[in-house]
Parts: sequence; structure tokens; C-alpha cells
Amino acid sequence: MATDAAVRATGRDVGRVVAFAQIGLGFLVSSFGPYLAGIAVELDRPRGELVWLTMMFGAGLVLAAAIGPAVLRGGAGLVMRAACAVITVGAVAMAVTPDLLVAGPGSVLVGVGCAAIALATPPLLRGPGAAKRIAVAVGVSSAAGVLAPLAFGALETAGVAGRWAILAAVPVLLAAVVHRTVGGPSEAADERGRVPVGPASLGWLRIVLSVAGEFCFVVWGVARLVDTGVALGTASALGASFGIGMAAGRLAGPRFVDRSWAVGAAVGVTIAGTVIVYLGQDPVQVTVGIAVASLGIAPLYPIMLGSLVSVPGLTSRHSASIASLASGTAILAAPAALGWLDGRIGLREAFLLPIPLMLVLLLLARRRA
Repeated sequence: MATDAAVRATGRDVGRVVAFAQIGLGFLVSSFGPYLAGIAVELDRPRGELVWLTMMFGAGLVLAAAIGPAVLRGGAGLVMRAACAVITVGAVAMAVTPDLLVAGPGSVLVGVGCAAIALATPPLLRGPGAAKRIAVAVGVSSAAGVLAPLAFGALETAGVAGRWAILAAVPVLLAAVVHRTVGGPSEAADERGRVPVGPASLGWLRIVLSVAGEFCFVVWGVARLVDTGVALGTASALGASFGIGMAAGRLAGPRFVDRSWAVGAAVGVTIAGTVIVYLGQDPVQVTVGIAVASLGIAPLYPIMLGSLVSVPGLTSRHSASIASLASGTAILAAPAALGWLDGRIGLREAFLLPIPLMLVLLLLARRRA
């Protein structure tokens, strides 16, 4: 009886730290789009030249993948708390000045810290029902992300640089830092062994595709709205439609992530929304398209991550590292590719990029390694 109570208490501690960290992560990741648009205006520089500031999350994920298995030996809970401390420092640097000598290193710290949160979350939530627990965690993250573009929009409308909104994530990150260290339920049970290359590679590619589609909208959604002729503050506020759809989709996701039709339905909705974004001629139409696409994109990452962590013979440290590498690859490649297309064919046409990504994901989701 006492043991059961201790297990439940530990589970609550794990859930609390993960929730704090995911709230901070969600808010900051959703800040990337309005931050890019805003700092380009402040510095009077092309958006494409500054997209690297929002790609540091991806670079951090790739770094985390390389060192993840070694780092996680110290405990996923400890990694989570340290990550929140690093992000806090970086977020302050990004908020207080547009000077790239300060904001640039700050974005690196935020990227590495957010990557560490993403790295530590799967081991902390591993076990039976992992897909549903991951869906809840990323749902909390997405719900927090709704607030970021709204905060940016409110500040820009008031004549204040929207980057100051980044500071709103600091209190919740500090709450995770001061929380006691917790460990995941499976850390003690992890065994050394060979990575099952086939299933792991397939899982990696599925996550790449799901995250790539998501970050096309995260990074460039506000810029697409600005191109319809609305002010930056208005575009940032309208960009919250993506976060709202993501939150709704991910909080509802645990009910159907295990259904055989879930991926096909999600891909179909995502493509429909993307087409609306492409065809949209005014901010209302583009906002509707972004919202529809977000509902489809929302369950894809938790489904693919849950599938990866459930691969037989794949330890929690290795699954976390593979997921981190996949997400980092996507976040580095997809927004950069869309930005490159923006400079050549225009952002409206470039926003068709998620469609082939989703079609390939649908094909791979039906394959068995």
C-alpha cells in the first residue's frame, strides 16, 4: 500500500515537472513565428536572413541527439530541470534587445534548452499508454502556445516590441527548476542492447515528416498573414489560430491516437488546410486555413513518437535520442526550405510544401519495418 502511494506520488511529481517544462516549451516555440517577423522589422532586414534565430531549436535537437544517451544517464528529471534553467537565461537575452550579439546567443540557449526538454520527455513518460501520455503533454504545450502570438500581438498593437512577451515563459520555467528531481518510471529498467535499425529508422523518418509539416506553420504562419496586408500585431494575433487548433487537436488526441484511421484522417485535414492557406487571398481565409491545418497536424507528432518509444528492444535513452534527431532535422530543414522558396517563388506558393510531406508520411505510416 505504501509502495503504491509512493509510486503515485512519484508519478504526480513527474507529471508536474513535465507540465511546467512543456508549458514553457510550447510558449517559446509558438513565439518563433511572431519573433522572426518582429525582429526583421526592428532590424529592417529580410526575414530569410534571420530565420536562423528560430532554427536554433532544431540545431539544439540535433546536438541533444548526439549526446542524449550519455546525458540521460544522469536522470531525465535532472536534465529537465537544467534545461528549464538554460532556457530562462536565453529567453531573457532574446526579450531585452534585438541586438544579434545578445539575442543570437540567447536563441541558442533557448534552442538547446527546449531540445533537452523534448529529449527528456519520452523517458519520463515511457511505459504502457505512452502515446496517450505524450499526447496529453504536447497538448498542454500547445495550449500554452496559444498565448504567445496573442501576447506578441497585444504588445505590438500597443506600440511595444513584441519580443518582450517572451518573458512570460520565465516564471513557469523557474517553477520547474526549483521542483525536486524526479526520475522516469523506466529508467531503472533500461538495458543495454543493440538498436533495432529498421524500426528505429522508420520511426525517425516518420517524426521528421510530422514535425516538418508543423514547423512550416510555426515559423512562417505569421509571415504568410503579414503578406495578406495586415499589420504585424494583427497577424501575430491571428496566428494564434494555429496554436488553438494544435491545442484542441492534441488535448482531444488521446481518445483516438491508437485508432487505425487516425493518421489518414489527420493527413487529409492537414492537406485541406494547406490548400486553403495557398488559395486564401485575405487574412480571414488564410487564418481559417491555418486553423484547419493545425487540427490535422496536432495528433501526428504524438502518434509517431508514441510508436517510436514502443519499438521492442529500443531503450528509452535511444528512443529519446532518435526522436530528438528527427525533430531537429525537421526543424532545421523545413523552415529553411520554405524560406528559400519564399525568396524564389513567393511565400504563398511555398506554403504548398507541407502537402508532399504529408503524403509521404501517410505512405510510411502504413509500412512495417
